[in-house]
Amino acid sequence: MKAVMNVHWDIAEHWHHCRLPVSAVFATDDAYAAFYTSKYLIQDTAEAIFAHLDRGFSKDPMAAYLEFWGVMQAIFIQQDAICELYESVFGTKAATHGLNAWATLRDLRNRCAGHPANKTIGGGSLRSFMGRGFGPYERITYEQYDSSTRTMTHPTFNLKALINSYDAEAARLLSAVLAEMKRKCP
Repeated sequence: MKAVMNVHWDIAEHWHHCRLPVSAVFATDDAYAAFYTSKYLIQDTAEAIFAHLDRGFSKDPMAAYLEFWGVMQAIFIQQDAICELYESVFGTKAATHGLNAWATLRDLRNRCAGHPANKTIGGGSLRSFMGRGFGPYERITYEQYDSSTRTMTHPTFNLKALINSYDAEAARLLSAVLAEMKRKCP
């Protein structure tokens, strides 16, 4: 989350020193409101995820369970806020296709939650479940049942590595926002 935090800081500082009226940078008052609120959501989620990555999950499985979902939801919120921030400045939606870690984190959040509870794929269903003893950031494990093969698997992923990759992808989107802000408000 260091890259997101750094570019966010640059965006906030640039806006703070911009002396043009809001209407010179944003098409509508709502676009400015989206920028303003998204800026704070990005900051809050980045700082919270950064702090939690350093600390790791609680040894108490009940607390760790809530922490995992908090981290995953914070990433989801941050992604939505980055998209809102981008659209508020550019007037168009951010192109997130091709951002592999971004998409993988969204998919894993939904998959580990079993969302939807019965995901139909090719006539069969996938049912996923996130237990309480899922592991550290470097090796998160969840349970998945595939009705078409009648098998239960326990996929694993490195959440820390995914977050680090996502951080770089998200920072690139934010850097584009910063460049456009500098163009609109030199």
